[in-house]
Parts: sequence; structure tokens; C-alpha cells
Amino acid sequence: MENLELLEKAKNGDSQAFGQIYDLFADRIFKYIRFKISETAQAEDILQEVFIRAWRGMPTLKIEPGMNFQAWMYKIAQNAVNDHLRKVYRAPDIQELDENLPVYQSSSAAEKIDLKSEIEAVKAAFDFLPAQYKEILELRYIQDLNIDEVCKITGKTNLAVRLAQHRALKQLRKILGEKYVFRHE
Repeated sequence: MENLELLEKAKNGDSQAFGQIYDLFADRIFKYIRFKISETAQAEDILQEVFIRAWRGMPTLKIEPGMNFQAWMYKIAQNAVNDHLRKVYRAPDIQELDENLPVYQSSSAAEKIDLKSEIEAVKAAFDFLPAQYKEILELRYIQDLNIDEVCKITGKTNLAVRLAQHRALKQLRKILGEKYVFRHE
């Protein structure tokens, strides 16, 4: 996924290489931002700010085999979102789950109704979680990132992320009742 040669070119000021990086990451980063920012125009502005910050940071980026450029981009996005929320609200506020997320499609109408009510219940329960738990669950399940990527984005240790994820899922189960089983624990 990560092309070190492309990163080196972008680091050395090659705008076409950076454009390719934009093409690779813009949709995912926008989805991450849009999850937290409800207004599309604001999310687009933040996306632009993320790539401006990335462009400015490229000359100082230490490029080496095994580096996780994606985590670096998500960290920039997280900081840009937090800066925006601080300006607007003075306290970060994570928005509700996106209703357009891909979910299992069942064939019967009754199953579809049950699934919709379950999604609504999880969305409602999500609002009762502390912000740090929401962030961990969002990165793990909505953005589908692995533990190491979440660690780099949040600045937490592997153990801290796993513990926060476990506690968040445990709290969700408590809020929702034991009938909901969460995977990836």
C-alpha cells in the first residue's frame, strides 16, 4: 500500500507525487472526518486542511521501510478535526454513527426491520460512551484499522487501546443488554 518512492518524491516537493498520495487517501480521510463532522462543507474544508498540513510536513517526514504513512495521515486528520471542534465548540463532540455505513443485507423484510432497529439501538448507546471509547471504536470498527494503527493515531500503547476497546464494548453490552455480541475484541 505504501510506496516509499512516491513518498520520497512528495517529500522532495514533487506535487504530482503528492497528488497521487491525495488520490490514495482522500476518500478514507474524508470518511473519517465526516464521521465526526456532520456538515459536508465543513468536512471538506477540514480535508483540505489535512492535506495542506501533510504537504507542509512532508519535508520533515522520516521515510523508512515499515513506516505507517496511513497512521500519520489519520493523526493529522484527528488533529485537524480536534482543532476545528475546539474553535467551534470549545470541547470536542463526536457525531453519531453514519446511517449509510455498509451493513449485512438480509433477504426478509422482518430481518431488515430488526437490523435497522439494532443499528438505531447501537447508535443511541454509542452516545452514552465517553469520547475516548467512541474514538477507539470508531477507528477499529468504522474505519476498520488494526490495533497498531489505532495506537499510532491516538498515541496510546497497544495495551491501552485493547483495554479501552474491551471496556467500551463491555459498556456497550451493558447499555444494550447481553443480546448484542461484538466481534474483533
